[in-house]
Amino acid sequence: MKALFVILIILALVGGFIYYSFPWLFHPLNTTAIEKDFVASLPTIFRTPGGNLELAGVSATETFINSDTAKLFNWNIPGATTTVIIKAPVIYRYHVALREKWDIKIIDNTCQIVAPELRPTLPPAVQSDKMEIKTIEGPLAFDGAERQAKLLQDLTPQLEANAKDSTRLQLVREEARKTVAEFVHDWLLQRGEWGEKKIEQVNVFFRGEAGLPAQSLPPVEIKE
Repeated sequence: MKALFVILIILALVGGFIYYSFPWLFHPLNTTAIEKDFVASLPTIFRTPGGNLELAGVSATETFINSDTAKLFNWNIPGATTTVIIKAPVIYRYHVALREKWDIKIIDNTCQIVAPELRPTLPPAVQSDKMEIKTIEGPLAFDGAERQAKLLQDLTPQLEANAKDSTRLQLVREEARKTVAEFVHDWLLQRGEWGEKKIEQVNVFFRGEAGLPAQSLPPVEIKE
């Protein structure tokens, strides 16, 4: 009986050695899964035809709060409130597409430009190293991690919505207008068409600025 027990132990040790030393004998390679996972892990390469001209940006610290209380028969349970607060420094950038339509008109010594629509560059850039996350759970609340994950998941869509907001667009529009004017000025300068008795000022209008004719815009001051 003792000898049989020793033999069983030896067989178990040998079997374990073979199992861990030669795993492919027991788990043959799933080549299809490997190939599919490899292809899925490859980076996606894309480009912007014609490129974008980055014009202006704005940085802000955005605060997102999610607070909820567990309920029992539609009654709030005391002490079962979870609150998640995320503070994230964000940089919103705005651009125009170089390949889209540009209109240029020369009137006397003024160059009037209708540039493509001013758009946000998406997604906005989050400075994750400075992001603060705080979770406050009541004594009967146990879903803090779940709510934190959900709020983080919703972060990018919310920031993209913020970037498209008309208030932020209006905030950067005048700075963006100056950048386009400088871009056009440099182009005219290279052509030898900027200066006294040549083109002396630039008016910039973004497509989509409904009801505002380019002629009504004040000239943008170009600092040499």
